[in-house]
Amino acid sequence: MSGYVLKILRESIGMTQEQMAETLRVDQTTVQSWESGRRPLMAIATGNYLRLRSLMLRSGVDSLMLFHLDLAVEADRFVAYILNSDPGKVDDTDHPLSSWVMTGPFTELLAWPFTTIPPVGLQAATARISRRGPVAGAPLLHGDEKAHFFRHLRQVAESADPEGEGGMLLRRQAHYIASFDSGGEIAEWLISTQRAEERRLDRSSMWTPSWAVARSGAHSLARLGDHDALPRFVETRFAEEQCEVANLNYWAYWIGEIGESQWSDTFMITMDPDSWGGARLARHLIDRLSAQNPYIDVIVHTLWALISKRPTALAPPAADDLTAAVCRVLDEGTVSPGSKRKLDSVLYAVRMIRRQ
Repeated sequence: MSGYVLKILRESIGMTQEQMAETLRVDQTTVQSWESGRRPLMAIATGNYLRLRSLMLRSGVDSLMLFHLDLAVEADRFVAYILNSDPGKVDDTDHPLSSWVMTGPFTELLAWPFTTIPPVGLQAATARISRRGPVAGAPLLHGDEKAHFFRHLRQVAESADPEGEGGMLLRRQAHYIASFDSGGEIAEWLISTQRAEERRLDRSSMWTPSWAVARSGAHSLARLGDHDALPRFVETRFAEEQCEVANLNYWAYWIGEIGESQWSDTFMITMDPDSWGGARLARHLIDRLSAQNPYIDVIVHTLWALISKRPTALAPPAADDLTAAVCRVLDEGTVSPGSKRKLDSVLYAVRMIRRQ
């Protein structure tokens, strides 16, 4: 991923491979090997990477795009770990998925080779990338690498400690990443694992790490075309206030409004939701409010909960955009009855906010 992102960044400022090589005092073939992935950026010396990064910044690369380069290096490290690991010999307490809660931007980069959908922050620049000859339209993994990748995820998820906090985090994230594979076998496996997670969750009505696992599982099934799992989870698993807080905190972390890295899913309930503003989350949800979005039910619910708990998150321009988006979704008439009721409540809340 990092080589492909480097090419996007270089072309975004109109720099040629030759110019980059000359500035960095390396051969042009070195730049070519970075961008093609033959020489991974994650393998170069730290000092050389920092020089490369500094060059990009001085040459006018947008800081957000540079942030994606750093994330791409981390995503390459993660993929390399999986491709070079025997899942049968991996201690789940040492696995990357058991010790760090992934963010949305990182996950978008990780999904890119499998979905061919570029991260949101790179989509405009990706559309302008030059393709002379047989140049791939996205970072690629070979078929045997993809098979190993998803086989690894499945095996470590099945062998993870079913009750331990780290094991549940590993299982949750492995299930979610596995949904990037649209093959029928993975879909069937995810359905069976979601049933097991929901049975485990039935032991308690309060938030537990199992709640987080089942939440991600419902999202995974929605991505793969299941129209029932996510609405059912939203309607049945948010009865407790603690679960509402967990959902809001997780969304804020996922999009970057909570900036500190988290090492456990328990932050969902231990973090004070008043510690982050909410305007960024409101904007994120409004931009994704569409009846065609497979996550429409949880997006609607989260918007409704956010505005109910924190009306100040809705600035006047965002309120106008929200009203237009809600009316558009309601006009389409394809959302669930529960989501329709919440959208009606959102419209009412917006009117009340404007009167204040």
